Amino acid sequence: MDAAIPVVFTAVAVLITLVPLAVAVRAGHRLLWIRRAVHGGVRAEGRCVRVYTTVGSTGEGPTRSRQHFVFEFRTADGRDVRFEDAGAPGTTIEGDRLTVAYVPGAPERALVVPAGYRVPYGQLALTFAFLGIFVAVGIVLVLGGVQFADAFGSVADPADFGGEGF
Repeated sequence: MDAAIPVVFTAVAVLITLVPLAVAVRAGHRLLWIRRAVHGGVRAEGRCVRVYTTVGSTGEGPTRSRQHFVFEFRTADGRDVRFEDAGAPGTTIEGDRLTVAYVPGAPERALVVPAGYRVPYGQLALTFAFLGIFVAVGIVLVLGGVQFADAFGSVADPADFGGEGF
């Protein structure tokens, strides 16, 4: 049973490292998509067709509300597309007309681009810095787990196999 403790410790440390890496990859992919839509995509006039709020609660803590905005626009080839964009300005109401940007191959993934919109590179940099802290802690824990396992003697030693090496 004692030999399992270092293995579990190392597995948890690996998860602590891999989860932030996965989040960072997803955030980077999202930023690249936004950049592609804003700089290389097509722009169209969109209209807010619905605004609604969802309310969530964890049971004991405070309730949280989130506004959702549904937009509709017509693509260059004449298709009507609806999409939801939580990043729309909070003052948006039904009937408002805003500019949307989309990649022609996937117009349902459009986004609202208000006047003066800039791709949020700074936000991504802060996200990477924050996640980098978790990755660094995870790496330290993984290395510590390996040493922890070595201290418990669960790491194979070549001498245990009757030789000097494999």
